[in-house]
Amino acid sequence: MTMRHSSRAKIGPPKTLPLTENPLARRYLLVALQIGITVALLAAWEIGARTGLVNRFLFASPSMVWDVLVKRSVSGELFEDIWTTSAETLTGYAVGAIGGSAIGLGLWYSRFLSDLSAPFIAAIGSIPVLAIAPMTIIWFGTGMMAKVMIVAFSCVVVSLTTSYKGAMRTDGDLINLMRSFGASRSAIFFKLVVPASMPWVISGLKLNVGFALVGAIVGEYISSQAGVGHMILLGSSNFSMNIVLAGVAVVMVMMLVFNFLVGLIEKSILSWERK
Repeated sequence: MTMRHSSRAKIGPPKTLPLTENPLARRYLLVALQIGITVALLAAWEIGARTGLVNRFLFASPSMVWDVLVKRSVSGELFEDIWTTSAETLTGYAVGAIGGSAIGLGLWYSRFLSDLSAPFIAAIGSIPVLAIAPMTIIWFGTGMMAKVMIVAFSCVVVSLTTSYKGAMRTDGDLINLMRSFGASRSAIFFKLVVPASMPWVISGLKLNVGFALVGAIVGEYISSQAGVGHMILLGSSNFSMNIVLAGVAVVMVMMLVFNFLVGLIEKSILSWERK
């Protein structure tokens, strides 16, 4: 009787995970909370502006920012600005981030060359993009090329450093194993070092999304006829905080889109590695 009772006591309904531990439910909860917080902050901002608690000259209001976005969308200026900044950002990102990753991986071939170039890389990385921007405008003119070079400069050191660290952390035992089977240095590099470094390379690509966009905006501050940075500069020169904040809102949306695109690249690379 005692044994029957103890065995029955163990039988019961399956345990359900708490809401915060269920991955799908947790994701929906986070999205709902993020949207709710955003809506609450915008509502409080708008109410404060309408009631006079918030100075509309200094902080504008969500409705004023929305009016700017609508008017510039209707006139086509907003889409021209977004296209200009996106083209500068993506082109410079491809040159700086991807090129820097390739250089960093390539330094694995020569430890002597990597040690020789280390202080120069550190020195270049210490230069703020705001300091190099005026020189870049002088060297490459006021067109798109100057902004692309500023963006590339903003990205190259981070990608180079992260990819090199990933290459140098490749499992030494696996390298020795491939050497014992007669694998060439190039075969070890392409079949072992590059795949093993992909998490580091992707990490550098993620970090550089923000640097690339900031580089494009800084370049447009120095000299431009269009772009989101030009839009923000125009608003600040006219003391129009609604235009400035509209530009900031556009930059935030662009940042989210670029991060999403890099996330897709990460998933495709990792899925390809698993195969």
